[in-house]
Formats: sequence, C-alpha cells, structure tokens
Amino acid sequence: MAEQCTDGLPGHFGDELLEVFPEESSATIAPALAELAADGLVTLTSLIGPKLPRIWTTVALFVACDAAITGQNPLDDSVILARMLLEDPGLGGNARDLEAASGWERRRFNPAFALIVPCIDEGRVRTPDQPDYPVMGVLIVDEDIAALRAYVKRHTR
Repeated sequence: MAEQCTDGLPGHFGDELLEVFPEESSATIAPALAELAADGLVTLTSLIGPKLPRIWTTVALFVACDAAITGQNPLDDSVILARMLLEDPGLGGNARDLEAASGWERRRFNPAFALIVPCIDEGRVRTPDQPDYPVMGVLIVDEDIAALRAYVKRHTR
C-alpha cells in the first residue's frame, strides 16, 4: 500500500488488494490487515458486502516502510523540515512553500511534514480541505518553536 502511494498521504484500499495478491484470499489477508491495524499502520472499517474491510493507511505506515521503499526515512526528513522551520518560521505558512524550499518530491515531503504538524498548536494549523498536503500550512509562534526544538532533540541521533 505504501509502495503504490504517489503523494505520501494516507489513502484507502479495499477488495482491490485481492487482485494485487491473487494467491491470497480474504481469509488470509484479513488477519494480516488486523495485525497492521494493531500496530497503527492502518485503520480498518468493516463494511457490508465487500470481502475486506475498508483500509486507510496512516503516516506510521510510511515511517515503517519508506526507508526500504523509497530510500528515504520520513523521521529523518521530519527533523530536516523542523530545522528549516526553526531557521525560517515563515516557511510553514504555506505547505507548498516549505515543499519548494525542501526541494523534495511530494511523496517524500508529505510523510515528513505530517510528522511535525503535531508540534504546532492546532489553532495555528491551517486545515482547509485540500488534496495535496496533510495540512495547508502552519503558523509558528514561540511555543511552537520550543516544541520543534524539543522534537529535533528527541529525534536526533
């Protein structure tokens, strides 16, 4: 599921997984999905009719898989983005500007950006419904700078 993702945003899957894994059945895929859900890599919603539940991927799936799939580690990348925001907090106002400053493709940018959004007070997170980024942008003040510094410290090896 992470490998098929082109934008690095959580997405949904369903019975099409049975076509991707024709040697498997719903009886073997469903328990595997339950394990992924228990690890926080997907969320599942049961539906009447389909053989598999509706599957929503999470950012945790990208954190777990991207180093092997894309060669990039979203956690390491999130530290880079956090440092960029510490250097220039204005970059966060529009996700498109931060993405451009990073020079990364969207598939790499979005999981990393999603990891640092919780460092910003929700009242300063621009969340209009749009399909391109986890959020539209973040407005950073002193307390967010402190949270970003703590994030960088926690995740720097």
